[in-house]
Amino acid sequence: MAEGNQTEPKRLMVCRVAFSLLSLILVICIVVQVYLAGMAVFGHSAAWEWHRTFVHMFEYISVILFILGIVGKLSWRMTWGSLGLFLLFNIQYYTAHGFGGALHPVLALVLFWGAIALARSSYPFLKHR
Repeated sequence: MAEGNQTEPKRLMVCRVAFSLLSLILVICIVVQVYLAGMAVFGHSAAWEWHRTFVHMFEYISVILFILGIVGKLSWRMTWGSLGLFLLFNIQYYTAHGFGGALHPVLALVLFWGAIALARSSYPFLKHR
């Protein structure tokens, strides 16, 4: 029983540091994704394919953040906020085509600020290692 009490703080610390690092990686990936879209709009049309495929490399980070939030016993805002980002990623697929296309860059901004909020709220976990 005493061993379980000693390993729990280690597990929590690892999950929280991983959450913080992954949230920073998510912010960087969103910035790169927007950059690729900008490249495609302003002259390098091959970047559309990069824009379409790059998202598949990081879209599930928010699900991993949700799991780390539960295991790491993070606040409900951080835990459920990460799942909200996953929902926004999925909505992005529907706004990429058709009449909802104007919402696509707006939702990208919401994704960016949501990821920034997660990264900022989890930053103290990196300082208290």
